[in-house]
Parts: sequence; structure tokens; C-alpha cells
Amino acid sequence: MNWRRLLLAGAMAVSSLPGTVLAASEVDILLEKLVEKNILTNVEAGLIRREISETKETRNKELAKEIVPDSARNWKWKGDLRLRNEYRNQEGTGTARNRQRIRFRYGFEGKVSDQLKVNARIATGSSTTSAIANGATSPDPVSTNQSFDTNFGKVGINLDLANLEYTPAVPVVSQVKLIGGIMESPFWSVGPLVFDGDLSYSGAAAKISQEMGPATLFANNGVFSLDTDETEPAVLWVTQGGVAYMPWKDTAEEFLKNLKLTTAIAYQDYMNVTTATKSGTDILAREAQNSSRATDFNQINPTIELASQWAGVPMSVYGDWVHNTSAPSENNDGFQLGLKVGKAKTPLDLKTGWEGGYYFQQLQRDATFDEFADSDFLDGGTNNHGHVFFVTLAALKHSTVGMKYFVTQQIERVVSPGKDHEDRVQLDWVTKF
Repeated sequence: MNWRRLLLAGAMAVSSLPGTVLAASEVDILLEKLVEKNILTNVEAGLIRREISETKETRNKELAKEIVPDSARNWKWKGDLRLRNEYRNQEGTGTARNRQRIRFRYGFEGKVSDQLKVNARIATGSSTTSAIANGATSPDPVSTNQSFDTNFGKVGINLDLANLEYTPAVPVVSQVKLIGGIMESPFWSVGPLVFDGDLSYSGAAAKISQEMGPATLFANNGVFSLDTDETEPAVLWVTQGGVAYMPWKDTAEEFLKNLKLTTAIAYQDYMNVTTATKSGTDILAREAQNSSRATDFNQINPTIELASQWAGVPMSVYGDWVHNTSAPSENNDGFQLGLKVGKAKTPLDLKTGWEGGYYFQQLQRDATFDEFADSDFLDGGTNNHGHVFFVTLAALKHSTVGMKYFVTQQIERVVSPGKDHEDRVQLDWVTKF
């Protein structure tokens, strides 16, 4: 028995040596011969295979730690590149426009400790210098696109995100996350009714969630600086509370198992956005679609989504509504209703290779702060309504091709005749890496 153990221990040691030429198939041949000669049973041979595999895996992890320094192991890099062709036909101008655009984003997540992370990302888009050169007073906060209109001139890169994320362990609370710096939206949302998806937030936020059986309660709060170089700084305060509820997550039936109701209500309070000035320029001047009677923005924003999965295909219906309590009653509401089906992940797969959807939106003039609304819907701002259709296909691994079609128009003819009605088609290729 001693010689058998010694033989097996030697085989395991040799097979786990760095740089060994003993292949897995050769180990199997050796074990099969030992079984044939009745030195081992099939059960013993199986246990040895598993132990050899675990030994190799442990040794490989040790080698990785020796070769790769801690600083490199704690960093995750990721990015995406989007190429877009956009066609726009605006009634009132008599012309149709076609342009090509690019969006490039690249960043990292660095793990400083088990509870502290640093996040940063660079992206294309307008900078303060380019905005002033084009006649604007400030860069566009709701777009990271760069049009091909520079006569082959070099395209600038801006700091898009830079923040610290602290996740302390708090007794009786499932998760607490504190974020400071320039960050992505810390709030749950279903669409760009109030805030464009490319908007970055500068300030501090706190996210809290608590699991309670089939329900998860959450609260997201933030204070963000819009312009601090003022006697009365312009600030945005946001608080949001909600619940995600999965009543039948333990059942075997697919649709009921994945059925999830998420609902939340947010309060968004803008301070000094109509009085704070810099070099004599009002903050509202970029879009100028809010009326002069909108002297303040205190917005109530309830949102709801019902989602599930059927035959491996995810689906959801949702609604979003915003009401500005500080604006005149006839122009202070907005809503968005939509549905989404599928998830474009696997190329040429009937279940997971596509996604599509539709939504209808109406946003009255003073329903929300116009500068941060969706920049693609009737060219940005408020005072609009219309339909949006979209479909996306997984073309290659980590790459998709998609089309989005907007049919939009003004609610009131108060801005530019060129925005009375617009048909917009966006064709996108997106690669993530």
C-alpha cells in the first residue's frame, strides 16, 4: 500500500510542476493502465483526476499572483466605440441633413481596498474650448458624440468620469454605497425623459438598499454642483426611494420566476438655475425652451417597470412621469410609455441575438430643466412629443448593429420653425472591449 501511495503522489507532483509536458490525456492513460492492472479502482482513479485538477488550479493561481503585481490585478479596463450615421429631416427648413459621428469611451475601475474603488473614464464630446469656438457658452453636457466635420482635424478627449466609490459594511443594511466626484447616474431609471443617458453628474451621492424577502427597498440621494463660481451657486438636489419586488422567484415556472415589479419616486430640486449667471450668461440659454415663467424647478418623478422572461427572452413594459410643481399648471407635465423585448448578446441567436422596443414621449415646455433632457428627441430640450422605434442585433461577439427611428414634433410652435416636425434615423455599430 505504501508503494502505491508513493507512486500516485509522484504522478500528482510531476503533473503539477510548472512547464511539465505531461498532458491531461497522458495522465488519463496512466490511470487507465493502473485500473486495468487492478492497482486502482475506477472510483480511486476519478478521485485522483479531481485532485490533480484542483492542485493544478491552485498552483496556477499562485503563479499568477507571483507574476502579476497587486496593482495590475486590482484594475479592470473597459471601453466602447460607436460609429453612427444619422439622417434628419426637419420640416420648416426645407433641407434634410446626413452626418457621421463617433463616440469613444475608455476607462478603468481600480480596487484600492475591499471597500474602496476609484473609477475613471475619458470620452469624446464637446469641451469648453470647442464649445466657445462654435459660439456656445459651455460644453454640451448631454452628448459624447463627435461629428465628422473637422476637415480631418484631431478630435479632443475629455474627462467623462472620475470618482471614488466607498462601500462600508453597515450592520442590518444589505448595502451602502457612497460616491464622490464625476459619476454616472446614481439613480434608477427606465429612459431619458428627465436626464439624457450621456449626462455625467458632478458631486456626491449615497445609495442604500435593503433586502426583505422577495422585496428589495432602495434609496438613492445626491447633491450636484452645476455652477459654483457664483454668489448663489446653482445646485441640483435629488432624492429617490423605491422597491423591487419578485413575488414568485422561488417557483419553477419561467415567467413567474422572473416576474419583477420595480417602482420608485424621485424629487429633483434645482436651486438658482434661473438666477445664477457667469459672464452675464443665463444657465438656461443653451436650449431656451423653458418659458420665462419657469422661475424654479421642483420636479416629482415617479417611475414603474414590470419585467419578466418567456422562453429565454426578457421583456418589460414601463412608464415614467415628471411634474414640475413650480411651473404654470398648463405646461408642467411630461411622460414616457414604452416596452422592450429581447437582449442582443449572442450573434445569430434567435433568443439572445436581438432586442427591440418602442416608446411614446410627451414633454411640455416647463416639465423639466430643458438642458438635461434627451438630446436626440427633436434635437433636445422640452416642448416635444412623438414616437421612437428601435431594434438591435448582435453582429459579432461584443458587437451590435442597431437602428433607431424618431418621429417627433413640437407641442407649441415657440422655438424654431425648423423643429416643427422631425424624422430622425440613427444607424449604429457598437463594439465593447
